[in-house]
Amino acid sequence: MHRITEKLLKTNKKLEKKYGKASRYLISGLTLAPGNISGHEVCEWRGACLGSCVLHFAGHRVMPVVRARAKRITKWLFANRESFETQLKKDISAHIVRSNKLGLRCAVRLNVASDLDWQHIVREFPSVTFYDYTKSSARMLDYIAGRLPKNYHLTFSDSERTNDKFLRRVLENSGNVARVFDVPYHPQSGMLGVLPKTVCVDGLWVRVIDGDLHDVRIPSVDGRGVVIGLRLKGTNKAKKHARKRGFAK
Repeated sequence: MHRITEKLLKTNKKLEKKYGKASRYLISGLTLAPGNISGHEVCEWRGACLGSCVLHFAGHRVMPVVRARAKRITKWLFANRESFETQLKKDISAHIVRSNKLGLRCAVRLNVASDLDWQHIVREFPSVTFYDYTKSSARMLDYIAGRLPKNYHLTFSDSERTNDKFLRRVLENSGNVARVFDVPYHPQSGMLGVLPKTVCVDGLWVRVIDGDLHDVRIPSVDGRGVVIGLRLKGTNKAKKHARKRGFAK
């Protein structure tokens, strides 16, 4: 019997970023160990991104204690999903209470470093705004077709494996696409490389918004049919890997 019991939802500097409409939200997230680092696959559709994943190769995520926790709770999920989800629901309920006390809107990201289907959890908390990035084409198609819970919002993650015709289909149907650009990112010194204002996706020109200003990936904040521009982050080795594999544009 797996007996780990600890808080699962947490925040971090990325989730806490405040800018514009995003400042109205209090965000908490579930950060599992990405890819199959824990011995269990949580990013089925991943590609070169694992070698440069900012949830493993950037910031405080490189600390052994942080990585160990991510592995531990991921193993808990696969060893005893029932107890894991019981704790997760407790955390979401507590986050709702905290948000209400602060007069903020409650938002939860269940796939901070994973790409799992949590729709059954989302449906249990209709008052909470859930959002995620995904590389699942099927799940994204369900989203733009309105087949997912109305309180669940997805942004499709572009990668070296993505077909531009699919990206255009997403964008033309009011979905958003996240793309990593090879421009500088040094927030400590205030240096943020300039993102393009527009990009062409399979002949369709679309607006690029700055996805590094905040983490709230929902249409009422980001708009619809836009590219979410993210700057390349991580160690020099991770960045080199991303460039070599075509993950960063």
